[in-house]
Amino acid sequence: MKQICLVTLIAFLSLSAGCRKQDEISSYTVPKGSASQHSALPDMTATPAKPTRMLAAIVPGSPQNWFFKMTGEPDQVKAEFDTFIQFMKSVTIKNDKPEWKLPENWTQEPGSSIRFATLKVKETDPAVELSVIPLPAGGDLSEDLLSNINRWRDQVGLGSITADDIKAAADKSPALDTELFTLKSGDETISVVSLNGMMAGNPMSRAPFASGMMGGPGGPAAGPANPPVAAASIKYETPAGWAPGRSGGMRKAAFNITSGDETGEVTVIDLNGESNPLLLNINRWRDQVGLKDITEAELAQQSEQLKVGDLEATYVKLIGPEDAKPRLAILGTIMYRDNLAWFVKFTGPVKLAEQEQDRFKQFVQSIRFE
Repeated sequence: MKQICLVTLIAFLSLSAGCRKQDEISSYTVPKGSASQHSALPDMTATPAKPTRMLAAIVPGSPQNWFFKMTGEPDQVKAEFDTFIQFMKSVTIKNDKPEWKLPENWTQEPGSSIRFATLKVKETDPAVELSVIPLPAGGDLSEDLLSNINRWRDQVGLGSITADDIKAAADKSPALDTELFTLKSGDETISVVSLNGMMAGNPMSRAPFASGMMGGPGGPAAGPANPPVAAASIKYETPAGWAPGRSGGMRKAAFNITSGDETGEVTVIDLNGESNPLLLNINRWRDQVGLKDITEAELAQQSEQLKVGDLEATYVKLIGPEDAKPRLAILGTIMYRDNLAWFVKFTGPVKLAEQEQDRFKQFVQSIRFE
């Protein structure tokens, strides 16, 4: 009789454990609306945020705008403020490309992939650099300015501004503590931000866009620069072990993944579809992990299609070179719906990417639009 009772008890406990495991997959709805609604999710970045100063500028052009961005420790970037201003005043666009006068204490390196050039401040530790990136110009310059400035503000934990703030910047003179002002270079009006805030300490948490979207794995965010034309809401199922990360603004959802001493991040971003072609963004991701650009034909061979409801998403698994330090990986999907491009992206160490690959695909395929 004791044996029968013991077997019954074990079976009951096993069944209970199985039920708990099923409950670990959670379903969420991300509503339409403002960034404040999305930010209700708790901030669970893998490491504490750190003080950061950003100097960045947008030079209008056709068929593309030019983005100049320097981000780093406040004292280091502060020391370069006057030099940055003089540098930006020297920038001109000729034959659809920027030209400038390089400051004496800066060096210039060629760009790669989407990055046109990298300028570095000599003898700085950690190194302070300025990225130069072209992005397709939208139909309305004021909308381009507002969306990109708010993206930069979001990267350092600041709230959004309005179109009226953009207009008011025309009357403001350059100053370190003036968050938005304009400069004149020839006939061009350059919009400049000087932002002091906090950036997530996890180096993979916000890869720039207009700096590597932070243009490379060491930076934010990021994603492409142009905003979605229309709002959208999504539903999805969160895999076990994925903790809510910092969402809001363009980030419709974000998750932090921790395994031992390794951390990675998954983000969901929607952006203007016409301004964000597939190959350009795949090559941007490849650049972030240290890989060379590929062609349309090569993309077809090095990607796969995932079924997401009635849509198809292009999925890529990008592993950085073996000698890269740190060696990073990106699992990414891009899908197009109506006038929006949806980017779902994991960034983290290679080992963690291998571990999370199946869960990442399941997460993407669980997404539903409303």
